[in-house]
Amino acid sequence: MKKRRIFILALVGVLCLSLLAGCASGGQNGTDGGSERLRVALVVNQRFGDNGPMDDLAAGARRAEADFGVAIQLLESSSAANFEDDIRAMAREGYHLIATTFPYMTYATRLIAEEFPDTMFAAIFQFVNMGGTPVPNIWDTEFHGQGAFYLAGYICGKLTQSNRIGLIIGAEEPTPNAEGNAFMRGVREANPDAAVDFSFVGSYEDPARAKEIANAMIANGCDILQTSAAASNAGVVEAALEAGVLVAGEITDFYNAYDGFVGIVGIGFGETLYAGIKDLLNGNFLGGQHSVRDLTNGGYFMDWASYERFANNSPEFQAVLLEGIAEAQEREQRIISEALVIDFDAEVPNWQRISQMF
Repeated sequence: MKKRRIFILALVGVLCLSLLAGCASGGQNGTDGGSERLRVALVVNQRFGDNGPMDDLAAGARRAEADFGVAIQLLESSSAANFEDDIRAMAREGYHLIATTFPYMTYATRLIAEEFPDTMFAAIFQFVNMGGTPVPNIWDTEFHGQGAFYLAGYICGKLTQSNRIGLIIGAEEPTPNAEGNAFMRGVREANPDAAVDFSFVGSYEDPARAKEIANAMIANGCDILQTSAAASNAGVVEAALEAGVLVAGEITDFYNAYDGFVGIVGIGFGETLYAGIKDLLNGNFLGGQHSVRDLTNGGYFMDWASYERFANNSPEFQAVLLEGIAEAQEREQRIISEALVIDFDAEVPNWQRISQMF
């Protein structure tokens, strides 16, 4: 650990000298034409360009580029067969911090981190340092969204007129499962007469399949759909638009495509990468540690402005939604203060089980 600390502090010293020289000479982005900047590579396992998690990560990296003068490289790793080669290529090119995404990339991330012990790695939504021997040059993070999705469920419970709500999640994993169970709890507490239909898409990049599921839920009487499926969200929104039912989502804002889009649960992927870059610059990189990002620290957040926008532009739902927002915001503060605990319930979401618990 001492060796890593010395490396980080030396790297910060080089960057600071570069920044000072750049300011003195009128240079931009923290360079003076000769000294090396901190170089960050973001290697992702999904496509950029769908306004989903990968684009949010890219935005966080670009914000660090603007704020701190770091150099950024973005790379799509097209398949699992390429993960090792792509990450290794960034390490060989001398990037000081390499960020990778999601558990699919964990094996490759750990392997390359061991090959390049003086390169730092940010393993976004991964579980490297949980049990066993920690890897001193990897900081890994997981995201717990149950608090935010409880609030989203509360809003949907208030809005539904048919008392049937659809919930569509990308794939079965612990965090999405916990989000689904918390969403159902929120619906139940807001509206004991409501029920939730639930389904996994099986992929975060299959909008066609997501649309099929959404159409089936609409046919079953759902008048509002909540989606948490990354690029697959687009299919749910398309189905809602065609049927004229409400839809709420995560990360991506679809309001310009459909004015029945209620609001957004935000996930701070980009904020997490930004924090990791900032910590590395400050000599405080959390190598060897695992962090949980949630509603209390910017890992998740409720984009209340998006909900208020829908309320202000939708007279039919305005009164009930504004009332629901106020009630949900009060619950949000209780969650943040830990006066209200929303459990991380990683069982497969099941409405019958949740409705009997609360």
